[in-house]
Amino acid sequence: MNIELVYFEGCPNADAARENLRKACSVLGIEADWKEWDQNGENVPEHINAFGSPSILVEGKDVAGGSGECCQTKSCRVYEGGQNAPGVEIIKIALQENMQP
Repeated sequence: MNIELVYFEGCPNADAARENLRKACSVLGIEADWKEWDQNGENVPEHINAFGSPSILVEGKDVAGGSGECCQTKSCRVYEGGQNAPGVEIIKIALQENMQP
């Protein structure tokens, strides 16, 4: 499964997103293995820069249903309910939808 964490260095919410992703993987009993993309880094794929920080993509789709067209510049992201990182439950649902039977 292709899982990506999108953030920019210094984002105050990246650690919370990382921890929620780790928890969601643990609950589902899957290996917590993902690619991290620092939007300030070199060789970052073009599609990564279209998401706010932090974002989690599973098979190229935003776990929160974002379109990937939010940003012309790097920006922090706010999730439903005023959360600053995608929650464990929303990540878990996205992972489950992409698990092999």
